[in-house]
Amino acid sequence: MPPTPPERYRYTMAELEEQTGLNARTIRYYVSQGLIPSAHGRGPSATYDLGHLLRLKAIQLLKAEYRPLEEIKTRLGELSDKEIAALLEVETAPPEDRWRRVLLHPDIELHVRERGGRGRDAALDDAVELIIGLARPVIDRLEDAR
Repeated sequence: MPPTPPERYRYTMAELEEQTGLNARTIRYYVSQGLIPSAHGRGPSATYDLGHLLRLKAIQLLKAEYRPLEEIKTRLGELSDKEIAALLEVETAPPEDRWRRVLLHPDIELHVRERGGRGRDAALDDAVELIIGLARPVIDRLEDAR
């Protein structure tokens, strides 16, 4: 399940615990061992960013493969947050849907949602073209009746 980013991609320790299932002591241990960077700030107001969450998720994944922490540290040290996200197969930004407006007639529009976080969907484009083709004779009759 992809992580749910809070506003501005800042997490409290409690949110990291909730998102990862790890306890605060384990997370602090990973910081002390250099597997993840230190928090932003200190004490109860310390926050963590998406990079922290991604690295914790990656640590869990690699530990499930019985990799030693030193190997995990080396491997994650060589990867950017984007590369870790790809490793985890998650999105690092919230997807934004886009809407395409197709004017079929001055009084008729077709609205097509293109889901965010994905490229163009050829099957959807083909379906839209088919719908337009099927609607064309009906729209032509409307125009002829004027």
